[in-house]
Amino acid sequence: GAAESKQPEASGGGSGAVNPLFAALNQGGDITKGLKKVTRDMTNKDKTVSGKVEVVKPKASATSAASKKKAPAKQKPAAIRKQGFRIWVENFTEGVQEIKEADIKNEVYITNCKNAGFSVAPKVKTVTIDSCQKVQIEINEVLTSVDMINCKGCTLYIKKMAPTINIDKCDGPRVVLFQELLDTKPQIVTSMTSDMNISVPGATADDDFKDVPIPYQYITTVDPQSKAVQSVAMSHMG
Repeated sequence: GAAESKQPEASGGGSGAVNPLFAALNQGGDITKGLKKVTRDMTNKDKTVSGKVEVVKPKASATSAASKKKAPAKQKPAAIRKQGFRIWVENFTEGVQEIKEADIKNEVYITNCKNAGFSVAPKVKTVTIDSCQKVQIEINEVLTSVDMINCKGCTLYIKKMAPTINIDKCDGPRVVLFQELLDTKPQIVTSMTSDMNISVPGATADDDFKDVPIPYQYITTVDPQSKAVQSVAMSHMG
């Protein structure tokens, strides 16, 4: 409809992209280009400084130490699998995945994903995002709640219905709320979360979405006579 003609950006300022989720994530591997890699010579330097006298022996010990370190960090295979009514979406590190085979009885559980995007088109019971980094999730309609836990730098695009949105133990989340969703008056609950922004539609369908910071610092005072304790959120300027 006309209310959804202006889309929010995937990140940063400027005018909105046609499809914020897919435009940001279809670049694939480019999203991780800025990551710094540790090379073998950097590792060997560390071993030399650590007190190894001979040049030949540290090579063997550095190799064995490197293999020991690599084993725990092995990435588990990415998968979308069903277990009862729960749909597990896990270990994705790139691309955009569409969850289509689901209905009102299903819980979608997205976990241990990084630098990837997800689209949940069907109406489902709940959507949970747990222990993810820099993922974007487009959610159409949820019967009970959307829950984000232990995540860093993740973005939710919620379009039509989600009675409750729970954000717990997250760093830098962004929640984009479309007008059709706002008309249902969803409740947003935050706890132990920092640097959170909510994006809301502009005054008209042609206006850009506006980011509003959610307070996470509070001023607490105690009345000396009544001993009443009052906490007030610190306002964000700018």
